[in-house]
Amino acid sequence: MKKDLSSVKTVDLKAAAGQTLAELFSPAFFQPSPAVQNLHLVPDDVLQAMHAGWHTGQHMPRPFIIRRLSDVYVTEEGLVFTRDNELIIQTIAQHSAAECQRAYERVLSKTESVPEEKPSLLLRKRGDHNYGHWLVELLPRLWRAERVGSYSCLVVPQVSGAMQAVIRDSVALSSPRYYQYLSLGNDEVRYFRTLTLVEGLTDHGVYMSPLCFERNEQMSAAMFSGSPLRLYIARPGSRRSLAHEEQIQALLIRYGFITVDPAALTLLEQIKLFRNAACVVGMMGAGMSSIVFCAAGTKVGILAPATMPDTFYAFIAGIRGLTYQEIRGETEHPSTTWDVPFVILPEQLEALLMQWAL
Repeated sequence: MKKDLSSVKTVDLKAAAGQTLAELFSPAFFQPSPAVQNLHLVPDDVLQAMHAGWHTGQHMPRPFIIRRLSDVYVTEEGLVFTRDNELIIQTIAQHSAAECQRAYERVLSKTESVPEEKPSLLLRKRGDHNYGHWLVELLPRLWRAERVGSYSCLVVPQVSGAMQAVIRDSVALSSPRYYQYLSLGNDEVRYFRTLTLVEGLTDHGVYMSPLCFERNEQMSAAMFSGSPLRLYIARPGSRRSLAHEEQIQALLIRYGFITVDPAALTLLEQIKLFRNAACVVGMMGAGMSSIVFCAAGTKVGILAPATMPDTFYAFIAGIRGLTYQEIRGETEHPSTTWDVPFVILPEQLEALLMQWAL
């Protein structure tokens, strides 16, 4: 996103009032280009959007920073403003110019409030209500911040139900410390006396640090190892859906797959299933994010509309050592968006299953 915003004053993280706790580097790694069926169906603009994420190959060591800020405001999905109403540019992550402008105007019209005095860590970003974004892009910030500081409060998105349980359970499973939670709605403006940020571990669609997975083994270590499973990850009720899904399900059942709806499972149940999976097939979406818990070598097949510019799962698979392939399909009706039904030919999926010797 273009970060030169017309009426919004911005400032670099290092120039904002505060203290740098650590400037570190993520390790180098090689990210293989994913195997993709039906690449010819993907529009040129979508290919261009995914090019860096798919084809950079060798990623060199990359810096990230942990910095404790003084007297800042948080609003929208993790946008941070200084006392002088300057937007910290590193907190802009897929936010549109309109969202930044709206947040800026909200901060300008704020009324003074009692500051949050507890040492707090920000675990918010654009799309933070999404299960996958939380697991891969936000929870690992806690793991790194714990190495250099102490915090009593975690600033998290205002969610409810299953996602609220995921946030708390994932922290409890991966951290030895106890935390209080401050859940912020996007329309709120909250003033913090001190707030710690971790920036640089991910750049959505372009980069993902191997450090984002450093405690996944710890989270799944206590899971009982059972018989290898073949999982089909369903998305009931989603606008992004498989046209003629019953044909795909019938094919997968013949190959020994069981159908799983992650939305109906606890985090622990998802970890156990994916930890024991030998093969996972599913539509591109949050439910497939639990492949972070799969063992190296697990076979993963992602079914996706050709119009969806997403490299998230390819990154996870490459870094985690999974055997990964995408099958892209045309939308059922002409569309430039991706939250619509799309078509996957059963014979193409069966060819992949046979290639995997299932």
